[in-house]
Amino acid sequence: MPAENLVATFARFNELAGRGVDDDFHRGASAYDRYYGDPTVTPNPNLRPLSEDLFAVKIVLGDLGTCGGLRADEFGRVQRSDDSVIEGLYALGNTAANTFGTTYPGAGATIGQGLVFGYIVAQHAARLAVQN
Repeated sequence: MPAENLVATFARFNELAGRGVDDDFHRGASAYDRYYGDPTVTPNPNLRPLSEDLFAVKIVLGDLGTCGGLRADEFGRVQRSDDSVIEGLYALGNTAANTFGTTYPGAGATIGQGLVFGYIVAQHAARLAVQN
């Protein structure tokens, strides 16, 4: 990154953090963000101006949860766009659309979904196996 870009980015971040409003990435705009922020930092617990001491770190993205995925019915069967079921194909946990819609309420939320729908899917698949 060219030095002048880093300096400009640093200055912009500090200006936004000082105002407490992140116009670029909206940090601290949701209740979820604010809950995990630092309550001693005001006016936005997710932003504070940075000091002059900078350190660069490599960031590798990871996947914690999903707010999308394959749509499934109440038995965990994957659905097509016309709501018809793809027989024999199930989805649950992070491969299925989140039961919370387009939000992710917090760490562990998909564990409960995985357990509940894992049980439901197993029961449904077992019933079908016995019938066939």
